[in-house]
Amino acid sequence: METHIKTLRFNSNPLNLFLGNKRKKGLRIGYMEAALQGFYLNSIDTGVHPQKLTSFLSENYDCFDTESATGLFQFLINEGDRVSYQIMLPYLLSTSNIYEFEEIITKRFLGVERFVQQGKNLYNFVKYTEERRDPIIWINDLERGIAGWDMGLLVGLVRAASGSGYITKEEAWRYIEQANGLCANDLRTPEEIDKSYLLGKAMKSGKIEDWDRALSCYSLLDKYRK
Repeated sequence: METHIKTLRFNSNPLNLFLGNKRKKGLRIGYMEAALQGFYLNSIDTGVHPQKLTSFLSENYDCFDTESATGLFQFLINEGDRVSYQIMLPYLLSTSNIYEFEEIITKRFLGVERFVQQGKNLYNFVKYTEERRDPIIWINDLERGIAGWDMGLLVGLVRAASGSGYITKEEAWRYIEQANGLCANDLRTPEEIDKSYLLGKAMKSGKIEDWDRALSCYSLLDKYRK
């Protein structure tokens, strides 16, 4: 596990004590993403040099300026990975093995290789957590969906964009508060938010080492979910 996720980073700026409830809840949605990226958890500031933030946005998300960044934010708000997740969820819940699941979604979504691969990643991750039993992913967790993933990613990206100078801090706060409102429709507790993030994150990679890295962050955040 990388050094920056062996411990969690908190900003000691006393001004954070005066953040409103919506802003605090909005930042909490992004804790998993912040932990993975080595950002401060509880601040609009990331604690990362602006040049590194600019590289992070361009190399990972093709965001080079205000227009490309806000376009990505709007996609996450309107759609994200939630749409494809909801399409594959009934098949995930109704099949008993990966081969049956793969056959069903391959026939149903012939030619959509990315979608099929995301489905396989998600199926295998859920089975992996069943073997580990830490955390336990319940059916209710699956049914709640992955708003925690899309909105957690959004919170992390708007903070990075603010640190890069692509948007102002006030604009970033508006996105963060919007993320909080969208999550509140389906997710009630920090545990539900973090599990939702895990499921969405797992769709993006089939590598066990990537799953273990995300699960390590989930474990580190355990005492902050009480």
